[in-house]
Amino acid sequence: MPVPTLKDIGVFKSISGKGYLETTSTGAPTADLTKIVSNLLAIITIIAGVGFLFYFIFGAVNWITSGGDAQKAAAARNTILNAVIGLVITVIAYPAILLISKLAGIPLADPGKLFTQFQ
Repeated sequence: MPVPTLKDIGVFKSISGKGYLETTSTGAPTADLTKIVSNLLAIITIIAGVGFLFYFIFGAVNWITSGGDAQKAAAARNTILNAVIGLVITVIAYPAILLISKLAGIPLADPGKLFTQFQ
């Protein structure tokens, strides 16, 4: 009886059943484009979240240190309000684009499919 290898006993299997060392990409440019757009959207979302935290904390510190000055307190409130509005826009943008693309019949959620339509 042959000795089983690590591959035979499933050490290199992922949850999806494909091996970790196997290629999962089809090599199609549309799959690569989809990954690039997805990664860019994730990076932009992270940047928006960090920007929200920065502006929210900046506005809160300015409000605390306003010392009773009404103009400084109003400016700090506006900074916090603008940060919250930016966060709401960021959160609503992706579902809104999906809804618009569904209503218009344009596959904006799948940039690979959209890219093949223009070829």
